[in-house]
Amino acid sequence: MTPRRSLVTTLIILLIFAAISFVVNVVIQEYASHLKVVQPYLKDLELGFNAMIVGVGGYIVIRLIKLAVENYMATRTDNVAIRSVTLLLDLFLYTLLVIAVLSALGVNLTGAAIGGAVGGVAIGLAAQTVLSNVLSGLMVTSSRTLRPGDAVILQSWIWSPPIVGETEKVSLLYTEVRTVSGNVVRVPNSAFLGNTVFTKLSAEDGFSYPYELTINADVPADRLLEKARDYVRESLSKEKYPLPEITFYSKNGSTNVFLVTIKIPELQKLRRVLDTINASFERAYWELKSG
Repeated sequence: MTPRRSLVTTLIILLIFAAISFVVNVVIQEYASHLKVVQPYLKDLELGFNAMIVGVGGYIVIRLIKLAVENYMATRTDNVAIRSVTLLLDLFLYTLLVIAVLSALGVNLTGAAIGGAVGGVAIGLAAQTVLSNVLSGLMVTSSRTLRPGDAVILQSWIWSPPIVGETEKVSLLYTEVRTVSGNVVRVPNSAFLGNTVFTKLSAEDGFSYPYELTINADVPADRLLEKARDYVRESLSKEKYPLPEITFYSKNGSTNVFLVTIKIPELQKLRRVLDTINASFERAYWELKSG
């Protein structure tokens, strides 16, 4: 159902229920005038019927609005984002429906509004973390920053070292990432906004992982680089892994920094390649150091 058609249908339903409410109220008043037993309860009957009309009509309207929103988002985002939006929509619309039903019943909402404001502040403070997670999860899913199956590096001052792995699930409260070591890490969504840098590892033929290696500068960097490349090539060629690109990146005081771009067909092989690179540089360093 298109949004325009849904809007038209909603207006027609509202008009129908308004007409039914008017007709039934007229009928109730007409019959009540002939039945003295019913007259003391006439006002209650009208309020109860009006509340029923508001409740049933409001429920149908909410269903139509949700259907229109889901159809609109179906071609623009994934199921996780749709569920997040519909949940918030349910909370908002059904809250309005409850208020409308109470108003139709003749309940004085002024006192309830004051008490609700105080209670709302207390609940808001208590649920601040949960709401932050929900809003962050909604933004992550709707913007498609992370989707199930994405291989990522999550860098943040909140945790160290960076989380490297494949995204398995993005929910309203948590995002689950299976690391290269096989562990599943559940990251609160509130840690993402303004606190985390996302680096996607997807490449044309697999995954590309940038790795910085810091070595003491008491050995020549060019000779260390040459030896380390040979050892890496010797180890990885036996296992038919793609050879990484190793370059001298920078000199920082008493240390040299090397940049290694690792290309692998499967993320699960990253740990093995990192072990090989670290061992090759360590072997090359101590050979130069002792020689």
